[in-house]
Amino acid sequence: MTTIKDIAEYTGVSATTVSNVIHGRKNRVSGETVERIQKAIDELGYVPNLFARSLVSSSSNVTALISYVPTQADSYFADKSFRMGFLTTIESVLKQNGYYLMFRRVESVDELKGFLRNWKMDGLFITGAADKKFVEALSNVQTPIVYIDSYASEDICDVGHDDFSGGRIATEHLLQKGHERIAFVSSSVMDSRYMEQRYNGYLEALKTAGIEPDPNLVYESGLDIDSCRVAAEKIRERGDVTAVVATTDLMAAGLMAAFIDFGMSIPDDISIVGYDDTPLSRMITPRLTTIRQDMDLKAVTAAQKMVEILKGGRSGGRIVLPIELVVRDSVKEAR
Repeated sequence: MTTIKDIAEYTGVSATTVSNVIHGRKNRVSGETVERIQKAIDELGYVPNLFARSLVSSSSNVTALISYVPTQADSYFADKSFRMGFLTTIESVLKQNGYYLMFRRVESVDELKGFLRNWKMDGLFITGAADKKFVEALSNVQTPIVYIDSYASEDICDVGHDDFSGGRIATEHLLQKGHERIAFVSSSVMDSRYMEQRYNGYLEALKTAGIEPDPNLVYESGLDIDSCRVAAEKIRERGDVTAVVATTDLMAAGLMAAFIDFGMSIPDDISIVGYDDTPLSRMITPRLTTIRQDMDLKAVTAAQKMVEILKGGRSGGRIVLPIELVVRDSVKEAR
């Protein structure tokens, strides 16, 4: 079996230089040397033995992104292309720092603990439905954890966007356009996480404008087209709703498709604001006004925080990233 020492002798460089190239630390090595080492790796058929390395160093250089999805109904990873970009960015930052990334979906704390018994992870990213109960159940896990959009505790390391402000700004935009009967459509309103924060922002904007929130204007819906159609039909039947805040672009697109099928015009008959600013928001007609959350920034921030922790840095505290309103064509003046 070819070793790092074999490659070093073959190329005439030190074993440390070969190790730097293998582990992605190429900024420490000249381009010519990198090319020579990579050619030697191919010619000699070198394959790194991560298991053996972890036994020697007590570190595997492998992290895992865990998507905690207790039921198939969870929608956080439903927009797969959007989330794939998030995964790719995290992996890229980790690779630059000599770490690998695994992806795993789990449905329970016990399943995650079983995973950790069988795989030596240097760190975990946890996204999905990581609520307070889930976080407390992992309190004794020694593996460093960076949560994504958890809101479960002020003591954990959690990276997310300002969801409260997102819900508030989306609603304020509609209010400024003269809308007062504004529906709120979300996958799960009281989820103790980002959707509830967006809902609270919606409520705050209404109260600040002197409008008493109407619980009958709040709808929970799945992201699939049939569920969106049901919510859209309920909104249409009311006859008094002039605008909608949807908590994802995918849901906004589903609602728009249903409204159009019902013979309604957007934004002439009903205005809508989405959330995320996915490519979909620029592809549908009319183009969707939405709240932008920078998923690349979230991924880079989470990955850099993990690297910092693994190098002995501080782990606790929530990191809040900014959001912004992107105005397009799906909202009109109601006056």
